[in-house]
Amino acid sequence: MRHHGSEKIERFGFYLWHLKPRLLPARRVGILGVIAIVMLTGCDPAKEEYYEGQGQAERDIAKGELKIAVAEGTNLPVFWDYTELLKTRYKIGWYISTPAWTRGYNEVALPKIEQKLGTNALSQTLADAKKLHGQ
Repeated sequence: MRHHGSEKIERFGFYLWHLKPRLLPARRVGILGVIAIVMLTGCDPAKEEYYEGQGQAERDIAKGELKIAVAEGTNLPVFWDYTELLKTRYKIGWYISTPAWTRGYNEVALPKIEQKLGTNALSQTLADAKKLHGQ
């Protein structure tokens, strides 16, 4: 009886099966390495949301759409005034999403908006919204 990849060794009056040492092909080592990393690090939903936000910002910018993201639960009393001013002045839309998605989106979108409109356009619009709101 032959076992693939092993050799028969006779010691102490009985047979032992001994596996021959073999190197794993590089492809298998790579795949096993990736599997090990995924198993050790796990799946982080916040990271996935962050990367999804970045991807959405890149797609919006590629289409020529400028938008900002606001995290759910953000206490911004002038939100409606602010977003209305952004829309009428600069044609900037908005999203409401999770904090991780918002962070990812804004890290890509805000520099593009500032590059196009100037570094103080968003802060000036927020200040104007506060004036309209009586703050």
